[in-house]
Amino acid sequence: MIGIVRAIISIIVAVMIQGGVSGVVESPPEDAVTEFMTALTSGNEQVLERYVDNEYVNFLLNVEGKEKTVKRMNQALFKNLEYEIDKSAQKGGVAVVKVRVKTNDFRDVLEKYEEASYQYVMDNLYEDKVTDKKKLNAKCLDIYVDQIEKDAEEEVSLKKTLYFPMIDDGYGGWKLLIDNKIMKALMGKLAMPD
Repeated sequence: MIGIVRAIISIIVAVMIQGGVSGVVESPPEDAVTEFMTALTSGNEQVLERYVDNEYVNFLLNVEGKEKTVKRMNQALFKNLEYEIDKSAQKGGVAVVKVRVKTNDFRDVLEKYEEASYQYVMDNLYEDKVTDKKKLNAKCLDIYVDQIEKDAEEEVSLKKTLYFPMIDDGYGGWKLLIDNKIMKALMGKLAMPD
């Protein structure tokens, strides 16, 4: 009798486990793209930390400077970023989402920054704030952010179609495979300072 009860319980447990696994609803690939893009524009570090191995995401998360200045930079970079999910395809544990993106052109920021920071150093060559590395770094970041903000006021001029590849994360969702090409396009071809 005990053997029959154990067998019945084993069958019930197996059916419940099987039903639980097959009942998991997998989120569509578009949701992963929306989550990432929302995290970029809002500065959601919890989501972005999943992609910290990308050098652009790493830069956004770890740039050193005053919190207010870093916040200004992120707001300016993504102020005019617009995206539209066009199509997606999925097969097994892989998917790709086609996204149309519009943003500002930030490709000249680094060159403008280098000129402005050089001029700042030359104008303040004999002042203590130039020899104080912490103050100089803070000022250079401020100059860099000023250049980004100026370009963010220009008309949105970069339009690009991006393809976001992804793999099943094993938990019913998707992990984007964000490479530097995607991030550079999302950040308006911004070149980062050394």
